Amino acid sequence: MWTAVSTAAVVRPYGGTRTTKLRSRILLGLLFGTVGGFLGYALQEVLVSHDPVLDMPMAELLRFGALVGALLGLSIGAVEGMAVGSAATFLRGLCLGGVIGALGGVFGVYFGSIAYNLALFGKDPRILAENGGILDFTHRIVARALGWTFLGALPGLAAGASTLSPKRAIHGLIGGLIGGFLGGLVFDLVAEIVSQPAVAVASGGSGVIEIGGPSRAIGLTMIGALTGLSIGLVEELLKQGWVRVLAGRNEGKDYILSKALTVIGRDERADVPVFGDRSLQPQHAAIRVENGRHVLLDGGVPPQPIVNGQPVQGGRQLLRDGDMIQIGQVRLLFREKATAARVRRPATDVTPAPAAGASAVPAHLCPFCGAQKDPQGNCLCSVPGAGAAAALPSAGAPPAGGAPIGVASRPGGYGAQAGVKGSRLVALEGPYAGQVFPLAASVVEIGREPTRAVSLAADTTVSRRHARIVDEGSRHVVYDEGSSNGTFVNGVRLTQQPLSIGDVLQLGSSSFRYE
Repeated sequence: MWTAVSTAAVVRPYGGTRTTKLRSRILLGLLFGTVGGFLGYALQEVLVSHDPVLDMPMAELLRFGALVGALLGLSIGAVEGMAVGSAATFLRGLCLGGVIGALGGVFGVYFGSIAYNLALFGKDPRILAENGGILDFTHRIVARALGWTFLGALPGLAAGASTLSPKRAIHGLIGGLIGGFLGGLVFDLVAEIVSQPAVAVASGGSGVIEIGGPSRAIGLTMIGALTGLSIGLVEELLKQGWVRVLAGRNEGKDYILSKALTVIGRDERADVPVFGDRSLQPQHAAIRVENGRHVLLDGGVPPQPIVNGQPVQGGRQLLRDGDMIQIGQVRLLFREKATAARVRRPATDVTPAPAAGASAVPAHLCPFCGAQKDPQGNCLCSVPGAGAAAALPSAGAPPAGGAPIGVASRPGGYGAQAGVKGSRLVALEGPYAGQVFPLAASVVEIGREPTRAVSLAADTTVSRRHARIVDEGSRHVVYDEGSSNGTFVNGVRLTQQPLSIGDVLQLGSSSFRYE
């Protein structure tokens, strides 16, 4: 299905800053890792015997590792499903993460005990403890931390369980190594403070009691927390590409492109599940990694994917950071580290034109929404009068001549102008992400100046007087006011452009959806 061979270059980059949504995975990793570490401690306290004098037998040590590792794997595996709001991904991460974590915990404590003994260089840990010197203390703490490293590292492989991604599993392994080592340092430091001496003489000196519980509670919780945090940080640093759903049921969700082939479709099990358009197939399109870059592949079924307003030609399209991908009624914003810095082209005005090999938009079709005009010249961009609605084509029908189709996940449909009253801009990226700016006046000026109706003073890439949006009766039109970095609509730089519902407006590093 994904075998097209020709390559089409992207005409226009889509400016903007890196998304901050993915940082929620870091916080989720910290939270879930903390919970997993504490639950692992609680479970092993009930099911594992801790002798107050003798070292833990290997059988008990392996059981300890399996219980703690299983809870860590469960929590780490569930992070991605929670981040994207997918029940299927969440359950898959829980199940596979628990199994991977249990096995990782068993091997983790086994190899960890070997690493611990090797790091002691043949010295007796009891003698090191009795000497009391700072060097001996440091030696013992570091050796123990190296042993605990494996308890975080191998269950960290569960990070790739929910998405079945080897790359994310490796990220989890690296993050787990870091988190396990740091958590191991905390574990032994707490043990020194809370549980030293290792045993306490009972009243009357008649016996000894085991008092390692507090150090295990704090230490295992910290191992879980730092492992989850480190995995999130490593994933954030090493990710190369991702997409954000701008329109559809999963609007606002970010999906990391961590697999060689990432499938997009109307299926809960797809790597990027997109909903809101029943004309999409369960596996409709895909993004494949080729030589470190990302290529959008057309699945060969309508509706055809569109990039920056142009239909994908030859079944494939080389993507660049900021490209706007439209598949039927769904819009995706593509982000890529490689092209965000290295191959971004300088901004120059361009005029939307048909892709190579495509015919010009016929006169009977609207050049903006692609819908057929009625005898009065109305289309999906117009506000239909009485009785005119029946003459309009359905919002999901593909237009003739390969022209871009409108998108629709709300009543009235993206791409259909529903009237000016009540229109607004919803910030998607940049310093004002999440804020809403109503377009109440007939002329709304946008810029860095504080006197502008939409003041973007916190975005230094926006000009003082950047653009204005004018109410021209049945629609809003955006005009660039000679800005330094340009005004973009759906990834295309323009000096003026009528706005349709769902259009994404880019000013400097701030992007907005027109509603």
